[in-house]
Amino acid sequence: MGRDRRASTAGAALAGVALLSVYVAAYGSLTGSVIYHVVELAAVCLAWWGARRQPERTRRATSLIALGVTLYFFGDVSWWVQAQLEVGADVAPSDAFYLLGYVALGAGLWRLAGSRDRSHDEIVAGWIDALVVFVAGLALVWQLSLASIVSDAALPVGTRLVWSLYPALDAALVGLVIRLLVQRTRGEVAGLTVAAGSAVWMVCDLGYLLGADAGIMNVWLDAGWMLGAVLLALSTLPRRNQRACAEDHRRAVRSGLSRLAVCLAALLVPATMEAVNDLGGAEETPGLLLVTTLTLTTLVFVRASLLVRGEALARARVVSQQRYSAALAAHSSDAVVVVSRDGQLLSDPASLPAFPGDTGAHPAAGDLVLLMGADPAEAHATFRRALQAAGEVVDAELMCRRDGRRSWIGVRLVDLTDDPDVGGVVVHVTDITDRKRAEEALAHQAFHDGLTGLANRALFADRVDQALRRAARGLGRPAVVFIDLDGFKGVNDTLGHPAGDALLCEVATRLTSAVRADDTVARLGGDEFAVLVEQCGNGSDEAVTTAQRVLAVLRTPVAIDGQSVTVSGSIGIAVGDAGATSDSLIGDADIAMYAAKMSGRGRSVVFDPEMRAAAVAARELEQELQGALAAGEFRLVYQPVVDLADDAVTGFEALLRWDSPTLGAVSPSRFVPVAEASGLIEEIGAWVLREACTAAAVWRAEHGRELSMAVNVSAVQLASPHLVRHITEALTASGLPASSLVIEVTETALVSDPERASECLAALRALGLRLALDDFGTGYSSLAHLRQFTVDVLKIDQSFVATIGEDGVMPPIVRGMIDLGRTLGLEIVAEGVETEAQRRLLVDGRCDLAQGFLFARPLEPADASLMLLSTSVRTVDPQS
Repeated sequence: MGRDRRASTAGAALAGVALLSVYVAAYGSLTGSVIYHVVELAAVCLAWWGARRQPERTRRATSLIALGVTLYFFGDVSWWVQAQLEVGADVAPSDAFYLLGYVALGAGLWRLAGSRDRSHDEIVAGWIDALVVFVAGLALVWQLSLASIVSDAALPVGTRLVWSLYPALDAALVGLVIRLLVQRTRGEVAGLTVAAGSAVWMVCDLGYLLGADAGIMNVWLDAGWMLGAVLLALSTLPRRNQRACAEDHRRAVRSGLSRLAVCLAALLVPATMEAVNDLGGAEETPGLLLVTTLTLTTLVFVRASLLVRGEALARARVVSQQRYSAALAAHSSDAVVVVSRDGQLLSDPASLPAFPGDTGAHPAAGDLVLLMGADPAEAHATFRRALQAAGEVVDAELMCRRDGRRSWIGVRLVDLTDDPDVGGVVVHVTDITDRKRAEEALAHQAFHDGLTGLANRALFADRVDQALRRAARGLGRPAVVFIDLDGFKGVNDTLGHPAGDALLCEVATRLTSAVRADDTVARLGGDEFAVLVEQCGNGSDEAVTTAQRVLAVLRTPVAIDGQSVTVSGSIGIAVGDAGATSDSLIGDADIAMYAAKMSGRGRSVVFDPEMRAAAVAARELEQELQGALAAGEFRLVYQPVVDLADDAVTGFEALLRWDSPTLGAVSPSRFVPVAEASGLIEEIGAWVLREACTAAAVWRAEHGRELSMAVNVSAVQLASPHLVRHITEALTASGLPASSLVIEVTETALVSDPERASECLAALRALGLRLALDDFGTGYSSLAHLRQFTVDVLKIDQSFVATIGEDGVMPPIVRGMIDLGRTLGLEIVAEGVETEAQRRLLVDGRCDLAQGFLFARPLEPADASLMLLSTSVRTVDPQS
C-alpha cells in the first residue's frame, strides 16, 4: 500500500511539472491564460471538496483556506478582465479580492494552528514566535519596499495604503505560518502543505513589489501564484491518518533548538539591516532599528522566560515522578532490581523487604537468590536461561521458604547488559503468594464438594480408577457403596434449604466416621454419596459391612433448628472386576441403589448383572411417567364397598390405572414403585385425591345419599410434608366433607418411619377424615401397630379372605381379626370377596363391609354412577 501511494505521488508530481512546462511555453498567449485560470479554478474546486470532507475539528479552518483560494481566483479573473479591457489603474477591484483572500487565508492559518488542548504557556509561546517573525518580517519589508511606497508623494493615499497592505499581510502570513509550524502535531502533513503554499505566495508578492516594472507579470511569478493556489488546495484534503493525528493532538507541541533559533535569528535582523545600509550607502533609519530591536528583545525575553519556567516545571515534574515512583516501590508487592551477570545486586534492594517473611535486613549487595529465599538450584537455572535468551524476556515462578513460612514469587528477567543505561540483568519480582494460594484453593474446590468438604465426583472417579489399577496387580478388589438419602426432599421442603444443607453436612460427618481411614467418602451431588472401600479380598463382605455401619449411623435422628429429623438411605454395592472402569463401577452401584430403593428403602443391595435389564426397564418406565399426568394418560376406576347386611353400596375405593400409548396398560404394581423412587408419586397422588374427592362429591349430590371415598397413600406420600395440604385442597375444591374421605395406609408405610407416620396420621385425623389400615395381617407386629397408630377402619387382606372355603367353616385367623376389630371398635372391611360362601360366612362372623368381584369389578365413573341408582348390588359371577 505504501509503495502504491509513493508511486501515485510521483506520478502526480511529474504531471504537475509537465503542466508547468506547457504553461511556461505558452505564456503570454490565450492558451497560457486559459491554463492559468483553469488550474486555479481546479484548485478552488479541490479546496472546497476537501474542506467539506474534513472532520468537524478542522472543517472551519480549511473552509477559510478554501475561501482565500477562491477570493484570490476572483482577483486573478478580475485583473485579467481589466487587462483585456485595457483599463489602467493603480488600484482596481482585483486588489480587494486579493487582500480579502489574504485575510481569509490568515484566519484559516490562525484557526488551523488552534489553541484547543494547549496549555496557557504553549498558546502564549506560539503567539510570541509568530509576533517575533512578524516584527522581523515587517521590518525587512519596510526596509525593502514599504518605506518607499509610503513616502512616495506621487501616489494617491489610497494607492499607497493598498500597496502597503500587501507586504504587511505577507509579514503577518509569515508569522502565522511559523506559529502553525511550531504548534503542529508530529506527523501532521496539512500544516506543511499550507505553509509551503503561503510561502510561495509571499515570495511572489515580494518579487512583484520589488520588480522594475510593476505592471508586467513575470512568467515565474504567475507560475508561483498558480503553484501556491494548488498547494493551498491540497492542504484541505483529508488524510488517511487524520484520526491518529487527532488522537495524538494532546501530545506536547514541537519545541527545541529550531524554535529557539527562530527567535534568536530574529534578533539579527536589525543588525543585518544596519550593515546593509552601511554597505549600500542607504539612508540611516535609527528609529526603525531601535523600535525593532526593543520590540524583538522584549518578545525574545518573554519567550526565554517561558522556556526557563517550562524547564523548571519539567524538573519539578521529574522530581515529583521520582518521589511518586519511590513511594510506589516502597508500598508495592513488586520490585525491580538490576543484577550483574554473576548474580550480584547492582541496584538498591530497598523494595525487596515488602515480600512475605522478609525481615528487611538486606546487605548492600549480594546474591539475589539468598535475598529472596528461593531454591538456589531452581533460581540459578532461571537466571542462566535469561542470560542465554539474548535479550528476550524469561518468566518463572519460584517458591521461597523464609522463617519456616512458604511464599511464592514471580520473576521476569531480561538481559540488558549491553544497554549503557542499564548495564545488567533487569529482574522484576512480584509477590504471587496470594494468587498461588487462591489457585490451590480453586484446585481443592475443583476436586472437593464445596458444602461438605468431601471428595466430589471427579476426584472420586480418579480414586476408583487408581484402586482398579491396583486391583489389576492383584491387590484386592475395590467396591463402591452408593448411598441415596431417603426423605431428604421432605426436609428441604419443610425446613428450608439451610436445614437441608446442615443435614448434608451432618451426614457427611457421620459417613466419614463410619468408614476406615483408607476409604474415600464423596458427595456425588444432591443427596447422593459414595464410599470407595479398598477391600483386601475378592468378595463383597467388607463393602456390606461398611453399608451396615452407614445404615446404622443414619438411623440416629439429627437435631436441626430445634427439630428432630430422621433420614434413611438406600444403598447399592458394586464390586470391581477385571474389566471394570470407574464409570461402570459407579454405574453398577447406582443400579443396585435403585434396586434397594424399589425394594422399600432403608436397605442395601449388592449389584447383580441381571439388575441392568431391570434398571433399564425401570428407567424407561420412569421416562414414560414423566409426562404421563400432563398428557392425561391416568384414570381412576372405582370398586364399590358393600354393606353385607343389605348389599347396599356405602362407598368406593379409588384405584389408579395408567394407559401408556407406548407401553399399553401398565399395572400399578409396576409403575407405583417407580413413581415413588423418582419422586413423581406426590404429584400423581395429589391428582388422585382431587379426582376421587370430586367424583364422590358429585355422586353424593346426584343420588342424595351418604358415600365414602377411600384413597390409598404410599409410604413416600405419608412421609411428605405436602400430604395434608394436598388433602385439604382436594376437599376444599370438591366440597366433599372430610368425614366422607378414607385414607388407606399399609403396614409397610407405617414401619418405615413410625415417628413421622404417627405425626402425619395425627394431622390427618385432625382434619376430620377417617383412616384405614390396609392389608392388615400381612406385615409383622400387626397388633403392635394397632396399639401404636389410631385408625378407624380395619381391612382384612384378600389373602386371608381367600382361605374361606366351601366347607362352611370360618378360618380361625379370619374370625380372630374380625373379633379383634370389633373389640377395638373398628369398622371391618373384607377385601377380595369372590364367592357367595365367603360372603355368607363373613355375615355370620359379623363382618361389616366387603368388596370384591362378587359384587363388582372396578368400575368406570359412569358405571359406578349407574350402580348407585340401585338400592343394592346384585351378586355377579366373578368370571363375568
